[in-house]
Amino acid sequence: MRFAIRCRTFHFFAAALAGAAGTAPLAAQSPPPPSVQSPPPPSAPATLVLRNATRVEMWSYFEPQPGGGNPDYTNIANRLQLGVERRRPKYEMTATLQYVQFGGLPPDATGPGPLGTGALYFDQGGRTPASRQFYLRYLNLKLNNLAPGWSLRLGRMGYASGAESPSGDESLEAIKRQRIDSRLLGEFEWSLYQRGFDGLRTDLDRSRWHASLALLRPTQGGFEDEAGSEIRDIDLWAATASSKPGGLIPHTDWQVFAIGYDDERDVRQRPDNSGLVPARIDVNVTTMGTSMVAAYRRQDGVRLDGVAWFAGQTGDWFGQTHRASAIDVEAGAQFMRTAWKPWIRGGYARASGDADPRDLRHTTFFPVLPTARKYALSATYSFMNLQDVFVQFLAAPRPTLSLRVDAHALDLANPGDRWYFGSGAGQDTGASFGYGSRASQGAVDFGTVVEGSADYRVSPHWSINGYLGTIRGGDVVRRTFRGSTLVFGYVENVVQF
Repeated sequence: MRFAIRCRTFHFFAAALAGAAGTAPLAAQSPPPPSVQSPPPPSAPATLVLRNATRVEMWSYFEPQPGGGNPDYTNIANRLQLGVERRRPKYEMTATLQYVQFGGLPPDATGPGPLGTGALYFDQGGRTPASRQFYLRYLNLKLNNLAPGWSLRLGRMGYASGAESPSGDESLEAIKRQRIDSRLLGEFEWSLYQRGFDGLRTDLDRSRWHASLALLRPTQGGFEDEAGSEIRDIDLWAATASSKPGGLIPHTDWQVFAIGYDDERDVRQRPDNSGLVPARIDVNVTTMGTSMVAAYRRQDGVRLDGVAWFAGQTGDWFGQTHRASAIDVEAGAQFMRTAWKPWIRGGYARASGDADPRDLRHTTFFPVLPTARKYALSATYSFMNLQDVFVQFLAAPRPTLSLRVDAHALDLANPGDRWYFGSGAGQDTGASFGYGSRASQGAVDFGTVVEGSADYRVSPHWSINGYLGTIRGGDVVRRTFRGSTLVFGYVENVVQF
């Protein structure tokens, strides 16, 4: 065996094989998930992959009313991932184990609701300051070229909606990773326990287009320490068709997609504005939509880019008719010949909300199982009943250093609905749907977010990244909390071979 450097999260094993793992738990965090298809690799010996991430999180949440929980705390966590990869022209095999351990989780950071992610890890990790788990993260087999361009993957794998078809254009892929991938289905990468998917995925790749179909079940994870167990009461399917740059539109990656979600878990929580507590979950939602990502570099070295994304939903929500929609439009310019290669972007995103909990229609957009923190770095709100006007600045002062600063003006889409947070299902049974909410009390002004992050690559094997963000809460926050300022930051050290 030989060592191989990996700077991304690896695709790993699963359903057919995960059946043997049964309820064995698993978790991990990763850069772009290995759901992207690629040409069959050349033959290579088995590769040992080792990745260790240590993170310190610091929270100063909105101050609760007297008698509420403790909003100020610091906790530390470590995630160790060890895997083996075997790549041959006809097949690829991947297996990965993961161990996660926390220290210093807050026992009193709840009220009203969880005051930051530390409270969620504590509550779903057996109410102990030292949540931990060892589990199977990935186990899968990919068969290449069953017919020209046709591949099949079986087992426990990663999956990121929007990333099914690599465009072959580095500029487009950079935008897709940041603004398209995992909006509806993702591995919840930033959480320590994450999630995986058990099932099968088949892809047909051509020079001008790509099609994929996946039949999946998610695993437990996210904030749940019993990670790696399959959630047997959620069934997913996802189908996509993508036109590559030059296929139909020059310099543009265009995709149409459909995702089916059927949830019948034994969970007594209903995250909406009805105020009802169900006997169990009864949700069946189909999401259909399209995305377009364009990037064009002018002769003067300025790269212009644009994003358009739309999704509409139909189905049933706890016996109500479900109809919802979401939209995102963005544009940017990067100055490739200027020092630091500054990249300025801006956009508008809106996810529908529900005006009347008493009627027979539910119209809050349901983002399924996303990696929510990619689109809300503060981990304080989700893309539900939300309107987001944002600008961002990215720069690379050195090849080993990247910087990012974002500013968001946030409003609720409908004052009759609620403020939502979370990233989708993480438990098969219990008291957590995967999304939580707080009352809006008729307000729409959520607040202003200013946040920044930095990633420094010390060496090919070692990197350090950090984040610091603050929210100045508006009427939505002030009508529930005594304080209207939130500060959240973390520092993460990553070593990988």
